[in-house]
Amino acid sequence: MNTKLLLVALVGLIIGLQPISANANPNTLHNGPDIKVVVGSKRIWLMTDEVSVKSLTVQVTNEQGQPIIEKHLSSKTTDWSLNIESLPKGKYSVNIGGKTMTQFDR
Repeated sequence: MNTKLLLVALVGLIIGLQPISANANPNTLHNGPDIKVVVGSKRIWLMTDEVSVKSLTVQVTNEQGQPIIEKHLSSKTTDWSLNIESLPKGKYSVNIGGKTMTQFDR
């Protein structure tokens, strides 16, 4: 009886420790701080749960992959947004640390 109870508890613990799927939120950066990207009509906001960010490069690239806007962020940066009002119509990508976080149309 005690062996079965111990086995059930052990299996429950192992199942509870399984990692959450990396595809749960496609707008977060893995292997670094959790950063969420929110695209508005005039600005792109970057939000992080982790306070300590040493250096982070954010780029907005056009359809051809050419960087249009680039900003370097750190924990000391107060404005974690990018102004996209002046971008011409087209398709763009937001890249953080070389990884495409989201795409948007303007």
